[in-house]
Amino acid sequence: MDSWKNKQKVIVQLVCILLSLCLWIYVTNIKNPIKSYELKNVPVEILNSNSLQDSGLALVPNQNFYVNLKIEGNTQDLFNVDKDSFKIIVDLSEYVLKKGENKVAVNIKESPSSITIKNSNGLTISVNTEEYATNEVPVKSEINITSKSSYYVATPVFSPKTVVVSGPKSLVKKVTKVVAQGEESNASKTIVKDFIISPVDENDNEVIGVKLSEKWVEGTIEINEGKVVPIKINTTGTLKDGLTLKSISGDITEVGITGPEDVLRNISEIGTEEINLSEIKDSTNIEVALGIPDKISIYNGKSSINVNISIDKAKTKDFTIAYSIVGAADGLTITPDSNKVTITVSANSDVLDSLTEENFNAQLDVSQYTEAGEYNKAPEVTIVNADNITINNVSEVKLTVTKNSEDNNNGPAFKIFIWSLNPFVIVNVLESMSLV
Repeated sequence: MDSWKNKQKVIVQLVCILLSLCLWIYVTNIKNPIKSYELKNVPVEILNSNSLQDSGLALVPNQNFYVNLKIEGNTQDLFNVDKDSFKIIVDLSEYVLKKGENKVAVNIKESPSSITIKNSNGLTISVNTEEYATNEVPVKSEINITSKSSYYVATPVFSPKTVVVSGPKSLVKKVTKVVAQGEESNASKTIVKDFIISPVDENDNEVIGVKLSEKWVEGTIEINEGKVVPIKINTTGTLKDGLTLKSISGDITEVGITGPEDVLRNISEIGTEEINLSEIKDSTNIEVALGIPDKISIYNGKSSINVNISIDKAKTKDFTIAYSIVGAADGLTITPDSNKVTITVSANSDVLDSLTEENFNAQLDVSQYTEAGEYNKAPEVTIVNADNITINNVSEVKLTVTKNSEDNNNGPAFKIFIWSLNPFVIVNVLESMSLV
């Protein structure tokens, strides 16, 4: 029983569908009533956009032009209509446009004859324009070249070397260069051929929507046997006082060169332009051009290197050292207030760290003093077993000079006694003992 009821239900549904289909066919094919419909986003074709250049204008990039058509016709005709059934254009050569937004009427060139366009009059689109610009940019290589072993590839040379980019200013100013693209493998002789070029921005992304004065450039790629030679860093002048050159080195120490065989055989090194050391004030890294001889090319195209200059600035340090007294006159006693002096020296840090008191010799010459009194004088200091050291200052010693008493002539006595607190300084005997 339930099975029969289910079958009846399915039969009823099929009959309903069949009747609906028949009714639709009757309405659309026999009655075929008139209906209205809005067809949205029908594309509009822009013609003669180059004519804007006469006014110094260009279309703003990435504009899409569409209109919505209100159409009327028989149901069957409407059912067969799509966007491709219409051709709608705007000929910009027929208008005088201004910079910015412009309202422009469209022209419906083609449409189905069985369809009526209800809003054909006054149908417009917005056309945005901006300044037209040109710019000359260099041609650079993005050609992937591999050569045979021991052959070196010089930097490609292009003709022309520059190309004019034109179009909307917003796009033209993005273009920093045009790149020649291609691939060459197993090369062993000079290549001369045309390469297609593309405009790119600073990130090497292609800029779409601009025009180039050339589509192709001729590239000449020199390929020769070559050799690797060391790089010599040339300098002139001397560092200012207080500065010491610790090291000078390039980021690369050798370079591959190519060129005619008779020229190559006479080249044993490539020198840099001279670095004036008198202008160097501190450790630095500078870019220095290579002195490339005539007819010689650097195979990797690099015409300069980075040179690291390491400078050690002079530092100061104090040392306390002993000294000796020489030249005392007969009949005088000379008493210093201290048996040591402080000296200030300057040198680079490595030298300073290695110095000890043994590297200094100090003598105080008192031969000029012949009368009793108090005097101040600094010893003379010399450097022992060390170089590149400057003595900046030596502290003075206060000297007390007294004459020996005459009463000491009756019996054994010292006529002159040199007093010193430093056990390592040999006391100078100015006069030996004697009997009156």
